[in-house]
Amino acid sequence: MSWWSRLRTDLTRPEAPTRGEERVFLAGSAMAIIAVAQVSDPGSATDLLLLSPALLAFVLRGLLRTMPAEVFAALVVAPVVLVVGDDGVLEGAFFLVVMMVLYVAWHLGSTARATLVLAVSTVAPWLVATTLAPQAGISWTPWTAASLFTFGLGRTLRRQQALIDQLERAREALAEHAVAEERRRIARELHDLAGHTLAAMLLHVTGARHVLRRDLDEAERALIDAETVGRSSLDQIRATVAALRTHERGTDPALAGTADLPALIEEYRRAGLDIDVATAGPASRLEGSVGTALHRIAREALANVARHAPQNSVELTLAADDDAVRLRVVDRGRPGARPDPNAGHFGLVGMRERARALGGELDAGPTADGWSVEARLPRAAPDRDPFVAS
Repeated sequence: MSWWSRLRTDLTRPEAPTRGEERVFLAGSAMAIIAVAQVSDPGSATDLLLLSPALLAFVLRGLLRTMPAEVFAALVVAPVVLVVGDDGVLEGAFFLVVMMVLYVAWHLGSTARATLVLAVSTVAPWLVATTLAPQAGISWTPWTAASLFTFGLGRTLRRQQALIDQLERAREALAEHAVAEERRRIARELHDLAGHTLAAMLLHVTGARHVLRRDLDEAERALIDAETVGRSSLDQIRATVAALRTHERGTDPALAGTADLPALIEEYRRAGLDIDVATAGPASRLEGSVGTALHRIAREALANVARHAPQNSVELTLAADDDAVRLRVVDRGRPGARPDPNAGHFGLVGMRERARALGGELDAGPTADGWSVEARLPRAAPDRDPFVAS
């Protein structure tokens, strides 16, 4: 970007509005400065009348949001130069110029415009001391130094305010992100829990319906299993709600890991799924965030088979090496309709989110005769998964 383009950008930066508490300060401090100047170096009634536009400028700057900084500076500097330069009285009125420089440097976004105001303000006492009222013996260097100091202070305050505003926006963005992540986490937990429960219950009820007329005992067993799954699901929902409502740590039940996969698999086997399992090494005893994520992914994959292709056989493979652990769930038989995430089904989305949260990856898609889900997670994942309820 050329210097001309940067200058045009700088000139269009807005002024910060005057806050309510600043209005009283502007008017009150201006009146106090004039009163002190009158006591220390008295002027006539005409001098005070000529100085009144400077006081009015501070009042108007607090009331008018659209008053340009250059107009504010002119209304302050001109009366002060006119009164002090006439016969050297009311020298303390230069404090009005100093305070104006502080306010403009603080509130004006354009550095070029603020520097222009500073230049005029530093020239004013020099002009009075050397040209308009040299006989008064006014020293212009302290007033010029005061304007330079307050200009630097004002620009520093402006940068500080800009940083505070950025931090506030970042805090709000982080809060919104945290709320969104928490909503996604709760939605994922409820989806996994309800999806698994309904799929298992549906298999039991379907089995009971098929054998109801020829084997009442088997139908009763299937309905008892469905009832057991439903009661277990109700207990899990209560535990999840209780965990979400408490602020304490260390009181919630332990989350399932890969050591709980055999019970999960047996539950689906009783419901009618044909599942072949192969595990190797320490993968069958993983706990923490990795073990929980693998358990949830396996549960969702089995629930999808139960919902969409219950007649297919399932192969579940779990293996680990020094760096990663791999889970593969494949069903074979005939292709079944699978949910579309864009149609309000979030099982695949949830599985991928769990894998990504731990630095892993998940692939899922149809095969020639079924569906495949493959997850790869690092064994050195963080101890806590932000997407898993605790």
